[in-house]
Amino acid sequence: MNILEAEPELYLNAETLIAHFKRENDYALRAEKIVEIEGTIKEINNLNNRITVLLEGGANESASVICDMQADQTKNLKKFKPKDTIRLKGIFKGFLKDAIFLNCVISQKIINE
Repeated sequence: MNILEAEPELYLNAETLIAHFKRENDYALRAEKIVEIEGTIKEINNLNNRITVLLEGGANESASVICDMQADQTKNLKKFKPKDTIRLKGIFKGFLKDAIFLNCVISQKIINE
């Protein structure tokens, strides 16, 4: 599946996502759905040859949104750093302490303001 071309089923920001799960709402987000999520970068790491972007879950939240990036996104990620805002698209896998997304790509979609 080409995540970059796939149409997301939901558009969320990281803080809203974490807040809904913290309140244990019966939220419309289910595993295996493609979601576009926007948030502030907390950290970008490259452990075990896997690039992972952590998005902040809110000012007082310890939870994050963890986005495991596709390998072809390395070059595009070099222009981002912590505290930057980024829009990612990936497959939602679930929520334990953090929300987990796999096969993430940087979304180039322009949202009309």
